[in-house]
Amino acid sequence: MSRLILCFALLLSAAMIQASPLDDARTSGKIIELPTGYVKAVESSVAATKALAVDVNKRRAEAYGRIGKKNGLSAAQVAAESYKKRMGG
Repeated sequence: MSRLILCFALLLSAAMIQASPLDDARTSGKIIELPTGYVKAVESSVAATKALAVDVNKRRAEAYGRIGKKNGLSAAQVAAESYKKRMGG
């Protein structure tokens, strides 16, 4: 049992250390955050980066809609607040 817990702890810590593809793309300047709460791939990005931006935006739109519905807000309001929090504001 303790061996299983140790393995789980190691896997969890390794996952936390790894950056996500979105973080990597933002750090390298291939994807930018927009004040609308969504992301945009820069013009010179490769197709995989552009596809990542589309996927992230799709997931965010779904999440913003769910959160907005739950709290009586529009998805745009939730998206704008998300951007502010993400940017430290």
